[in-house]
Amino acid sequence: MKDFIIRSLESLSSIGYLVLILAFTYWGWRWGIGNESVFLGVIGGLVLGLVVATLVFGLALLALGIHRNTSQLLLVQRLGPERAEATMRTTRAATGFLGLTSGQIIKLGTNVYLVIFFAYMFLPLIFMMIAAFNSPTIPTAFPIREITLGWFGELFGNSQLWEAALNSVIIGIGVICLTVPLGLGGALVLTRLHTRARTFIYAVLVSPLLTPGIILGISTLVFWNNLGIGGGIFLAIVAQSTFISAFAMLLFMARLQRFDPALEEAALDLGASHQQVFWKILVPFLRPTILTAGVLAFLQSFENFNTTVFAIGPESTLTIQIASMVRLGLSPEVNALAVIFIVATVTIAVAYELKRRAERARAEVQKELAKAADARIATEETAGVDDAAPATQPATA
Repeated sequence: MKDFIIRSLESLSSIGYLVLILAFTYWGWRWGIGNESVFLGVIGGLVLGLVVATLVFGLALLALGIHRNTSQLLLVQRLGPERAEATMRTTRAATGFLGLTSGQIIKLGTNVYLVIFFAYMFLPLIFMMIAAFNSPTIPTAFPIREITLGWFGELFGNSQLWEAALNSVIIGIGVICLTVPLGLGGALVLTRLHTRARTFIYAVLVSPLLTPGIILGISTLVFWNNLGIGGGIFLAIVAQSTFISAFAMLLFMARLQRFDPALEEAALDLGASHQQVFWKILVPFLRPTILTAGVLAFLQSFENFNTTVFAIGPESTLTIQIASMVRLGLSPEVNALAVIFIVATVTIAVAYELKRRAERARAEVQKELAKAADARIATEETAGVDDAAPATQPATA
């Protein structure tokens, strides 16, 4: 009787899994009707059903697998290997899921995690984009009353928001101009310093990354106020650069680990000055990292809130303006702005990927052409040697 119950549970595990998912989906649908959010109710019920069904049947199948293995060991001890194999053969078909290897289980779990992770990441963005086109009377994504572009008109007519965005761009450019040289200088000092103080200097230069942004903003404001400089765009640039320069320094240090100092020594031996070595050898080697550090500095500056809110004074940045707009409730103008940012980001990413693939294809073509040219030259040289060989042979009587 016990074996019959176990085999029945194993055989019905997939059906029970589906039943649990459908039950929670139905519950979400009924809940959505009562709360006028049917779509969200169905999605929420489906996700909850997947999670609960996975937990319940994952634990049940694990327990059944342990019981099956234990039973097989007992049968081997009592009946012998051959009879135990014949007895267990009848139950293997119903427990195919339990026959997965450890690698297959890890792969399955990874795929499930990726699905949940990307749903968690992108569903809010999708809802935000839908809300940007919803009726002006509904500031949320669902229910959809009317498709409109009115929120984009409201967005482009909001002068305060665009002034704040301009301030964010100005601050971001200033941060780039300040953090890239500072990060490069710190990286050069640390990579070429070989004393016991190197560890201490490294800890000091990296410490702003471990300091809360609020502390950085307040300390910057207090220090510069004592010098007669109040909050504003300049102070925001200085405050943000205190920790963003550490990011740039770490990027440059990682790149400099692959730099061969023999190149500089060879250039100096050939008569080059230190300025020429820096601009002709080191800077070209660091050019990709300089671009990366600049982009990272701009993005870190553009989205920063904790440090900027204390150092900006009477001015405002885009993040601060958005925070003030949504403090009292949802603002579809922010949704419209998010749509613009998302479209711009996706466009830049797609353009970059297409350009990168085109460059890679061009490099592969050039490599194949170079191989073909080398092969042709080698063939011509071999043919020339073969033609000249009889002329060099000594004459015989």
